[in-house]
Amino acid sequence: MHDIHDPFPGMPHIPALLLVGQEEAGLDRTGQAYRAIRRQIIDLTLPPGSGFTEASLAQKWQISKTPVREALARLRRDGLVQALPRAGYVVSPVTLQDTDDLCAMRTVLSGEAAAAAARKGIQAPALERLEALSKVPSALAAGDVGLEESLRAGIEFEAIIVNSSGNNRFAKVIVDVLDELERVLRMAALIEPEIASPPGEMESIFERLRARDADGANEAMRRRCERVRHDVLQVLAKSASVSRAHIEMPTSAHPPA
Repeated sequence: MHDIHDPFPGMPHIPALLLVGQEEAGLDRTGQAYRAIRRQIIDLTLPPGSGFTEASLAQKWQISKTPVREALARLRRDGLVQALPRAGYVVSPVTLQDTDDLCAMRTVLSGEAAAAAARKGIQAPALERLEALSKVPSALAAGDVGLEESLRAGIEFEAIIVNSSGNNRFAKVIVDVLDELERVLRMAALIEPEIASPPGEMESIFERLRARDADGANEAMRRRCERVRHDVLQVLAKSASVSRAHIEMPTSAHPPA
């Protein structure tokens, strides 16, 4: 297999996980700060609910507060951080409702992107890479690769497909969704490390893409996305923070008859 740590070349929109360790040439200070903070939020170095200030981040990376402030403004627009009045910032929490919304959006968009890629036809080098990546879940089940490699493979697999759809807007939006989903998947894996793609799931999508079966690719991708949605919500619901949350009365509650 092509080295899993080298993202497939030629993708205009690349998920954050595949950029880890890549050169930052061409990025200004704000861009570098944005990528660094965003990465730490996604990989849970800065976990949900953790607080920090502009000054603390600027001191950590030995840069001025201006690029950090500008990067944090972008992260607020992304919904990954929240500003606290006179108290700095806090990493946005992961909630079941937001996770459900995120996964539902992914199902619709990724299914349509897979159909578009199948209709358009995927170039031979990309198809070869997709075939190799589709076999990673089987390698994980056999103990030949680890969870981190499996996560990278799944994200790259979907990124290649959406970048092959011919729709630049689709690709940009879905890659942003994949970045947010990575944070959720990592949280779910901390709660239940066994969570992973079952063997054959990605291979089914690949076969339909190779056959240029648009309807089949759409359906296979939607099945995968909905399986992830179900598994992740089920695992996150086991979190102690959820189990200990107060149950609120509905606003229109009526006592039982």
